[in-house]
Amino acid sequence: MASLLTLVDNSFFSEKVGYNVFKQLPLVGFLFFISACKPVSEQGLADSLHTLAPLCITSQSQCQINTDLADFTIKFSQPQLADKIKTELPFFIELTELVELAESSQSEQVTKQNITHISAYLEGKEMFMGKVPVFFEQTDNTGVFIAQSLLASCGDEHMAWRLWLTVELKGQEQTFFVDFTSQRL
Repeated sequence: MASLLTLVDNSFFSEKVGYNVFKQLPLVGFLFFISACKPVSEQGLADSLHTLAPLCITSQSQCQINTDLADFTIKFSQPQLADKIKTELPFFIELTELVELAESSQSEQVTKQNITHISAYLEGKEMFMGKVPVFFEQTDNTGVFIAQSLLASCGDEHMAWRLWLTVELKGQEQTFFVDFTSQRL
């Protein structure tokens, strides 16, 4: 009788252990699955984008904007940047305030620090895609501001975008825009 009880207890125990292992298998599989996926480090991506030289791309309507208050340049940087911003990939926008050096014999331009606030957004020029807010932060360089953004993909291969900027400097506001084209990945 004792050996029969041991057999029953052992089979009950092994069934229970087997049941627990199989019950936990989906959890173990899920943990293995998510540990195999390594997301791109946001800091690593930001560092790699910051090392790219900002460019005036050929699809821009203008690179240098001359206003009554000041002159500005708008440049873009993105990995594999050619003449169009690629959708669904982060990119940087660089805004620089320029000032001419009158005493210089060359037409040198340097940055200045008069900008006190920037508000900006992106919108589709020919197709409504909503307004994408753009937040600029001042860099270590005087008069240079950087913003990171991302464009949604459109059904069309290419899409025209408008970057609206309102810059506050010298106690006044100046609004202007730059058009550029994106390309679907």
